[in-house]
Amino acid sequence: MKKKSKDNLQKLSPGRRQYLNIKNQYQDCLLLYRMGDFYETFDEDAKILSSVLDIALTARDVGAKNKVPLAGIPYHSLDNSLSKLMNSGLKVAIAEQTSDPKDAKGIVDRAVTRVITPGTITAPDMLNANEHNFLVSIVIDKDEVDISALDVSTGKFETYFSDLLNLQNEIERLNPKEIIFVKGDKKIIDEYFSNYHLREYKGEVRNVNIARNVILSHFEIENLSQIQLENRKTLLMSVGIILDYINSNYKDYLKNIISLNNIDRSKDMILDFVTLRDLEITKSLTGANEENTLYQFMDRTKTPMGARLLRNFILTPSQDLELINDRQNKIQWFNQQHVPLQDLDEKLGRINDIERIINRIFIKNGSVRDLISLYHSLNIIPEIFNLLAESNFSLKSNLKEINDISEYLITSINMDTSSVVGSGEIIKKGFNSDLDDLVEMKFHSNSLILQLEDSERKRTRINNLKVRYNRVFGYYIEITKSHLNNIPDNYIRRQTLANAERFYTDELKDLEEIILNADEKIHNLEVLIFDQVCENLSSSKKTLLQLSNEISMIDSIYSLSKIAYDNNWVRPIVSDDKSFEIKDALHPVIDKILGFGTFVPNDISFKKHQSTAIITGANMAGKSTFLRTIAIQFILAQIGSFVPASRCKIGVVDRIFTRTGLTDDISAGKSTFLIEMEETARILKLATNKSFAILDEIGRGTSTYDGLAIAWSILEYINSNPHKQFRTLFATHYHELTDLPDLYKNIINLHVAVKEENNSINFLHRIVEGTSERSYGINVAEIAGLPEEVISKSKVLLDKFENNTITTDEGVQMNLFNDNNDEVIEILKSLDLNTMSPIDAINLLNKIKKQID
Repeated sequence: MKKKSKDNLQKLSPGRRQYLNIKNQYQDCLLLYRMGDFYETFDEDAKILSSVLDIALTARDVGAKNKVPLAGIPYHSLDNSLSKLMNSGLKVAIAEQTSDPKDAKGIVDRAVTRVITPGTITAPDMLNANEHNFLVSIVIDKDEVDISALDVSTGKFETYFSDLLNLQNEIERLNPKEIIFVKGDKKIIDEYFSNYHLREYKGEVRNVNIARNVILSHFEIENLSQIQLENRKTLLMSVGIILDYINSNYKDYLKNIISLNNIDRSKDMILDFVTLRDLEITKSLTGANEENTLYQFMDRTKTPMGARLLRNFILTPSQDLELINDRQNKIQWFNQQHVPLQDLDEKLGRINDIERIINRIFIKNGSVRDLISLYHSLNIIPEIFNLLAESNFSLKSNLKEINDISEYLITSINMDTSSVVGSGEIIKKGFNSDLDDLVEMKFHSNSLILQLEDSERKRTRINNLKVRYNRVFGYYIEITKSHLNNIPDNYIRRQTLANAERFYTDELKDLEEIILNADEKIHNLEVLIFDQVCENLSSSKKTLLQLSNEISMIDSIYSLSKIAYDNNWVRPIVSDDKSFEIKDALHPVIDKILGFGTFVPNDISFKKHQSTAIITGANMAGKSTFLRTIAIQFILAQIGSFVPASRCKIGVVDRIFTRTGLTDDISAGKSTFLIEMEETARILKLATNKSFAILDEIGRGTSTYDGLAIAWSILEYINSNPHKQFRTLFATHYHELTDLPDLYKNIINLHVAVKEENNSINFLHRIVEGTSERSYGINVAEIAGLPEEVISKSKVLLDKFENNTITTDEGVQMNLFNDNNDEVIEILKSLDLNTMSPIDAINLLNKIKKQID
């Protein structure tokens, strides 16, 4: 059988055999196979490429009377195509031609030069500049989880310890572009993270001992304590798996991983995955984009690094009062210097992504554009630091070293070119004399030949001596036969003509070789010099990353200050107690959407012993918006920002929980009520007395009395348990709950103010003390445009329900519009639901519908 297979293989074309050999080494990849000016794919890869890129699928004869599917892309469209392939979650291997086709005696040599996955992208055009591009590994051991997150494009490498209950929170915050997991965790990973690009790890790190050795070897250390890494199985496995994954697929990227940060989240405010979605922190409710999110509103940064840092601020508010006050102080300083700093925006806007540029240079992926961008960025740094000389920023970057780097760049790189490395136009004239000579030779070859011709005429005294060139013999000296007696001894005969002889000299041969090989030599030498320039810049990585971090902080804090200054926000008083007093609170995003002066601000204040507010009032009156507005105040205050209010005094919270129903996903087969109960259970389990929760209409997904009983019990649980009693805003339609303040002194009643005039209502959107006298549901229904017949009947029934006077004798039947359908009722009463099939039920419903119609 094997012999037959081998015989069949020999019948295939050499190119097909080469392809199969490479593909066999990269079976988990879509293989882009360079053939001339195209990258070709074959077999199943071709079908995938055709589908993802929407390009033609054809076929090619590969020998042995075989035709296989074929699809290809032009080489110049590679980056655009890769972007689409990455968005589809594919792992792509690129096989380049590694020998010159002109020199090949058989097929051109090919080899895979790089492997790309969504989590290992470094090309700037394929990255979101404002967000980290994390590759994440997850290792689970019972309830314990360790997460390692690497952004190859920046070198940022972090670890997080979690548990199963909080795993989704961490992943939602990190928003990884690729998740690696081990086979034993597949069920959990598939259940929670099916919407991410998942990759099962099949590498060599199969136990903790191998993982430990991989880590020790990579960081060149003798024990884990040197990088403050705990000797915990799941932690070592998660770190080791990422290092091995990079080593197996992207070896050059390993050198970019020079440090590892073990992140302690104990001082962060935790925003769980539900809260992030409900409050539209970085993604809108209507989709996965950032439109009308808190992050979009707050982002006035000018640099990509600043935008990424600001995103991290918003996703990880702090409980650290010192850090919060430090950021507030910096914002205040900026606001006090507003006029003198008006051109800071323009200067920051001239800084490119230093963090990603230096990392691309470090892993030998740097481009000419990167070096030019780095130069222009560094050139503006002294002006920015000068503007901030009197600030409360602790700027430690070495300006002399930065200036030296800038000088090195301007000396070595031509800043006014759009050419590519190898063209002879990238390295600046005067930086390398050998390259200068080659370029001079290439661009002035004609004049050099004329100079040689003139020199030989004078030396030989043969005035009609000519130096010429043809493709067969190259450069030659032509002398008519009448002057052959005057030729020097160093002339070597090349060709005899009827009336002349052609010669060459060693000098002409050397000049010919220089001229004809100039392009290749220029290319090779310029590439070598460019690589050396990048290598020299790499030695300054630490300096440039420190500078990048400082610019990021300046940019992100300045963004917060511009928001505060332009919108007249106030500095909140943040303490470590349970203070809760906010006056004239606005929701910044909704306020912007509605337009200035339209949004109605609101107040809230808890006395020392108070922790829960029950809020009643009609739908559409503003309860839900009020809940979200207050939650946003906490987030902004604890990132160190000023807040949209006239006064704000709060005690830090450790977590914010939301249950609003805005993001319920019933596609997983769960009812809205089940989702509601699961989320509420999660809150009651995880919340501490330092947490803050907004609960909107708990119990609405079931019958009235069930819902009321559940809502009442939840409020009692929160307020009777001293280890809970977290600050809570509880919006409800159950007016019976407003009796709870009589039983618990820490509960207060609030309601939405309504103005009634001439049988109509006007929702004032103001939250005030006390309880709502009515729910105004029928009024809302009328505003929504329900038919007048429905509204009229609803008012009659409401009056009867409220006065307990409703009877069947008065014609209030199951059919509220007096269509007597006794026969239908009798049919329904006679049904045996336990024996009825789905198709029987559908047929019966169809029959009843026809009868009613």
